[in-house]
Amino acid sequence: MTLTVQKEVPSIIIITALLCILCVYAGGKIKKADPYEKPTGIVFAALALIEWIDGMVASTVRPAYVEKLGPYIGSLAMYLVCANLSGLFGFNTPTMNLSVTLALALITWLLIQATAFKTNGFLGYFKGLFEPVPFLFLGNVIGKFSPLISLSMRLFGNILAGSILMSLIYTATGGLSKLLLGWTGIDFNILGVFLAPIFHAYFDVFAGFIQMYIFISLTMALVSNELGYE
Repeated sequence: MTLTVQKEVPSIIIITALLCILCVYAGGKIKKADPYEKPTGIVFAALALIEWIDGMVASTVRPAYVEKLGPYIGSLAMYLVCANLSGLFGFNTPTMNLSVTLALALITWLLIQATAFKTNGFLGYFKGLFEPVPFLFLGNVIGKFSPLISLSMRLFGNILAGSILMSLIYTATGGLSKLLLGWTGIDFNILGVFLAPIFHAYFDVFAGFIQMYIFISLTMALVSNELGYE
C-alpha cells in the first residue's frame, strides 16, 4: 500500500498555521486595546473584518444568529482568500484540489442540515422530504445533497480554470516573445512581463475574492433558507 501526499497539503498546513497565529495575535491585541482610543493597525483591520462579516450575516440570516454564524463565515472568508491567492506566492493553490473544496462544502452542508434539524425537528425534517406531494421525495432528497456538489464544484472549477488560462497565456506570450526576439538570440518572455500581471489581477486576485464572496454568500443564504428571516 502506497501513501501519496497531495502536493497541496504543505500549502494547506502553512496557510492554516499562519491564519491561526494571526488570529491569536490579533485577539491578544484586541484584548489589550483601550476601548476609548481609536483602533489602529491589526486591531482596526480585525474590527473592520468582524463588522463587515456581522453586517453580511445580519442582512441575510436572523440577527439573533450573528454571533453563532459570524465566526464560521469569517473563518471561511479568510481561509478562502488566502487559499485562492496563495498561487501568487509560489504555493500550490489548495482550492485547485477537489478534495479541499469538497471538504469545505461538506462542513457547510452539515451546518445546513443541522440547522434544518434544529429548526424543524426530527419528524419535521423528514416530513419535508415528502412535501408538497409524496412522489417528489426523490427530488427533495437530491435537492438536499445538491449544495454539497454545487458549492465544491463551483469553487474548484473556477480556480482551476483560472490556473489553466494563465498557463495558456504564459505559453502564448512566450511563443510570441520568441518570434519578436528571435533575431536577437534572446530567449525571454518579454510580453509575459507586461501582460501577465494584468491577467493575474483578474484570474487570481479578482476571481479569488469573487469566489470567496460567492461561497460565503451561498452558505448564508442556504442557512437562512432553513431558518427563515425575522
